[in-house]
Amino acid sequence: MKSKTYYVWGVATPIVVTLALSFSARANAVELGAASDYNVFVLGDITQKYTDIEGKLAAGGNVNFVGGLGSRLSGNSGNVVVAGQNLTLSNGQVYHGNAVYGGSANVSSNVGFPQGTLTKANPIDFNEAGKELRGLSQYLATLTPTAKTTVQPWGAINLSGSGTAFNVFNLAGSDVSKTNYFEIKGDANSTIVVNISGKDVSLQNFGFNIIGTDQQKVIYNFYEATNLTASGIGIQGSILAPLANFNFNNGQVNGNVVVASLTGSGESHNYLFNGDLPDVPTKYYTPPKPPTHTQVPEPANLPGLGLVAVIFGLFRNRRDREICLK
Repeated sequence: MKSKTYYVWGVATPIVVTLALSFSARANAVELGAASDYNVFVLGDITQKYTDIEGKLAAGGNVNFVGGLGSRLSGNSGNVVVAGQNLTLSNGQVYHGNAVYGGSANVSSNVGFPQGTLTKANPIDFNEAGKELRGLSQYLATLTPTAKTTVQPWGAINLSGSGTAFNVFNLAGSDVSKTNYFEIKGDANSTIVVNISGKDVSLQNFGFNIIGTDQQKVIYNFYEATNLTASGIGIQGSILAPLANFNFNNGQVNGNVVVASLTGSGESHNYLFNGDLPDVPTKYYTPPKPPTHTQVPEPANLPGLGLVAVIFGLFRNRRDREICLK
């Protein structure tokens, strides 16, 4: 007898299966994995005061925050704050959604949840997310540069794209730490990856000028950094630094912030990365296997059963008539 797979979440009609597969494809296409929808995604602890994060915040460790969260989101945005461990909020507000925590919550009475709730839950696997993000960062660092990088004697950095849809630049962290001007040129549809080496990197007191492309297509990959510092700056683009403790004061990041830990008063503005990154080889990250599904025998064919019933009825009717004639 033939068998068919039935999923535990319900009967898998062809339409449902098609929708599920299309949703899965979209989910797998997100460029920063679990961090894609989060303005700030921290694998460990975050401690920030008197600032705001315009989008969503998630941290695998403790969240200690004073200020506004989610102010630039639309209504009913789901989980706006996710703390893997303890959540401490004071003198602020969580806009447009919920706050969830895995450990304990210490939320002051002056913190509002106008469109959400405070709940204990663990919706994110931060261990798996860390593996994925570290693998992405290491893989991007191996890509061959595609365009021209110029470090001027007076400190300016000029990155000029080749006109293709995908550009990669390599920079030394020591040059970035000394620069006084940072310029990127690229095609309007070009994704820009800037790989920056070095364990200790600082971004201080310089301006960004992005020409042609958009800040939401720019990502700075600090693939070696364990200490990252930023102050007096408005960073145009997203930060991928999954190994780094990020000390951020007096400025803003206009993009995703993906780091190991975060401290300071710097703001995060909700301009999420929407560039197109290459697929990560399994050498750098292998997604967990999906759960296996139970094989259930396919129900008998109902039209076939109906035909059997009709034949049986005719046979029985004929037999009854023969008995009466006798």
